[in-house]
Amino acid sequence: MRAIQRFGKQLQRLRTNRGLTQEQVAVTAGLSRTFLTRLELGQHDPSLSTLVRVAKALRVSVTELLGESASAKQWWQVGEARFATREEAEDHARTEGEMFIARYQNNPGGPERRLLPVRESK
Repeated sequence: MRAIQRFGKQLQRLRTNRGLTQEQVAVTAGLSRTFLTRLELGQHDPSLSTLVRVAKALRVSVTELLGESASAKQWWQVGEARFATREEAEDHARTEGEMFIARYQNNPGGPERRLLPVRESK
C-alpha cells in the first residue's frame, strides 16, 4: 500500500472514530467534501497547509494524522483521541466533559499509562 493510501485510511479512521461526516470535516477545514473524499481514497497528495487544516478539524496533531504518533516518546489521550500536548488533551477533555486525561510514555518495557486530572482552564 502506498503512503498516500495509508494516509487516506488514517484520515478516514480518525474521522469515523469521532463520529464525523466528510461534510463536517470538510466545512471545518475549509475544503470541499469531494476533495476530502479524494484524500480518503488516496487520490490526492495534500499540501502542508491542508494537513494542518484537516488535523485541526479532527483535533489531532499532524503527526497523528500521518499515522506516526505510535512512535512518539510521549502522548496524551482522551478516549481514543491522541494529542501531542497536555493542553490540547485538556481542551478536548473539557469539551467532552471528561475529568481525566491519560499520559502515555514509551519505555523499554512498553508504554506506561498515567491518569491525570484535567486542570482548571486559565
